[in-house]
Amino acid sequence: MKKHLMILTIIVVWGILCCGCTAKTTEKETVTVDVVYPFSEEYSASFKNGIELAANEINGQGGILNKTVEINYADDGNNTNTAVEVATMIAEKEGFPIVIGHRSTDDVLKVAGIYNQNNKLLFAPIIASSKVSLPENEGVYLCAPSEDAMASEMVQSMASQGISKIAIVHSAGNTYGKGYMQSIEEHARASSIEIVDAVSYLPNLEYFRYYVKKWDSLGAQAIVTACVGNDISTLYDYLEKTGNTRPVFASYDIEIEPYPIPESIKPLIQVTSYFENNAQTGAQAAFIAAYRQAYGQDPDLSAAQSYLSMHLAADTVNKAQTFDIGAIKKVLAENSFDTLYGGLSFNERLITGINVLQKIYVGNQLVPKSNLSDGGKTSE
Repeated sequence: MKKHLMILTIIVVWGILCCGCTAKTTEKETVTVDVVYPFSEEYSASFKNGIELAANEINGQGGILNKTVEINYADDGNNTNTAVEVATMIAEKEGFPIVIGHRSTDDVLKVAGIYNQNNKLLFAPIIASSKVSLPENEGVYLCAPSEDAMASEMVQSMASQGISKIAIVHSAGNTYGKGYMQSIEEHARASSIEIVDAVSYLPNLEYFRYYVKKWDSLGAQAIVTACVGNDISTLYDYLEKTGNTRPVFASYDIEIEPYPIPESIKPLIQVTSYFENNAQTGAQAAFIAAYRQAYGQDPDLSAAQSYLSMHLAADTVNKAQTFDIGAIKKVLAENSFDTLYGGLSFNERLITGINVLQKIYVGNQLVPKSNLSDGGKTSE
């Protein structure tokens, strides 16, 4: 009897141990995706939400290479020195080969080599600089329309409204601002639009009054702004205080952060952008609905871009079926991807296929207007 009890006990214990072993072996592996952004800033919340929503959808569809996606949120403070430190730490880690993020053009261009030297790619969701396609920035993929694509749309829109003379205001020393201004100049020449003045210096209100008088004397019909950061708030404050009535054509950067825009200036602003945040049908509408259900609010451009980039990263690696950089680059070069913007592909690491459009203020929200130039798709 005792012998039988001992045998039974051994069988039960063995069964428990085996069950434990089975549970461990069937537990799904994880893969960590590094996402870098100024997460300490309030405006980063929607960007983080977009990443999270995409990751949840990816996991619901089987993950990346059958591994559950986890996110490492790294804060670079929108500071170039910090961005370099963060990029160095991430680049030296083994694991998922695509990093998503960085907020500014200058930061992306600064860290490009760090990732590339460590066999990692960088998907840049927010910036618009075509400089990422230069050889020294190998490994960076622009996931938004370039400054040239948006400048082309902006100039077409101005021309269709009968504007023939413009003044440009841009941020001094900023790579994106300078690139945008150069693209505006090229497309303006082709459309017979004269640039009567281009300034990058906003020291005080009295100095700005001098600009306004100069623009009046030169017949400027509209103002084009490629300002970033605090220059955006300063410019619109000065425009209000000088009683501006000219239309203002702004680059998309105004959508990334909640800049204070005077109520008297909002009706004058047209923003060149691309996310249709009032879409009623199609993939963008589906994304908006999913975002609303998850977070109880509407998504903005940052949310759409982070969502896009996370899905692109997952789709790319799942198509490649490996973390090998060579295979991943081949997939990116040879494939089209189904996204919230429709079918997109990369040409020399610049994304193509995103429709560029004009937005205007309706109340406090920027929404697509009836596009006077019929818009245009990125086609670098």
